[in-house]
Amino acid sequence: MGKTIVMFLGPAGSGKSSLVHAYSKWLSEEFGLRVYRVNLDTATEYIPYHPDFDIRVYIDAHRIAKELGLGPNGALVRSMEMLSESIELVSRAIGSADADFILIDTPGQMEVFIFRDVAYRLSQGLGRYSREFVAVFVIDGEVVKRYEDYAFVAIMSVAIQARLGVDVVPVINKIDLVKDLSIVGDVVSDVEEVVERLRGGGTYGEMLAKIMDAIWLYAKATRVPRVSAKNMLGLEELHRAIHELTCSCGDLT
Repeated sequence: MGKTIVMFLGPAGSGKSSLVHAYSKWLSEEFGLRVYRVNLDTATEYIPYHPDFDIRVYIDAHRIAKELGLGPNGALVRSMEMLSESIELVSRAIGSADADFILIDTPGQMEVFIFRDVAYRLSQGLGRYSREFVAVFVIDGEVVKRYEDYAFVAIMSVAIQARLGVDVVPVINKIDLVKDLSIVGDVVSDVEEVVERLRGGGTYGEMLAKIMDAIWLYAKATRVPRVSAKNMLGLEELHRAIHELTCSCGDLT
C-alpha cells in the first residue's frame, strides 16, 4: 500500500485540527501506522497535536502583520500568497514524507485557502506523490439542523471537489454535542429520504432535491461519516469512507 494523503478542509470552528489529532492517534493505535501531521494554518496559535511539518516556521501570519503593518485578514491573505509562491518546495517536503498516512490541517478561514489558487496548486503538487489523495470536508454537527442544511453540506463537498480536482468525503463532526439526531443520525445515510423530505419544502426544496439527485448520481463518496473528535467516536466510519475512495473498491459495507 502506498502513502495516503488526506487534506482536512472546513469552516472555522468545525474541529479540523481536533479531527486530525484524533484520526492520527486512532491510525497509530489501531494499526500501528506511521502518520505525518501537517499544519498549514499560518495564523493558528494552538493546535492539539505536534505537527511534523508546521508552516508557521516559515510563514507566520502574525509576524507578517507586524512586519507589513497589516490587519489579521490582510496578513492571512498575504501568508497564503507566500505559501502559493513556495508551493513546489512545500509539496515536496510534505509529499516525500516517509509515512503511511499524511494528514494535512488547513487554515480555519477556509475561503482564504480554497478560493485562491494555493489549495488547487497544492492538490496538484501532492497528487504527484500519491494517487491515494482525498479531501475531507468537516462541518459542525450543530449546524446541520434541517434537511436543507444537509443538502448544503453535500453541495459544498461537490464544489470543493470541482475546485480542487480531488475526491471529497463530507464529515459531520461534534456529534457528541448534537441533541436532536433526527437529521444527523441515520437519516444522513439514507439519501432517498433526504431527497423526498426536500421535495416537500416548496420551490427551493424542489430545487435542492434535484441538485441532490444529480450529486448522488455522480458522487463517489456515498456515505457521510458522523464523528466526535473529542470522544474518538466514528473514526472507523471515517476511515472506511476514505479507504473506499482511495482504493477504488466501492462501498465496503
